[in-house]
Amino acid sequence: MNLDKLKEFFNNLGAHDLPTGAAALVGIVLLFLVFKTGKSFFRLVLFFIAVGLFAGAWWWHQHK
Repeated sequence: MNLDKLKEFFNNLGAHDLPTGAAALVGIVLLFLVFKTGKSFFRLVLFFIAVGLFAGAWWWHQHK
């Protein structure tokens, strides 16, 4: 197993990657809540918020 690429990744990780990670993490938590919630309207709202967070994280990652 080559750990050089992993070490290089963590060495290049900076503050500009924090919004991407935070948005993706919150999106994952919201998707977890979507599957645990009972009301369909609340599920739909949480799903769209999670999709928006994932889209924002992807945009931030591409334009950093």
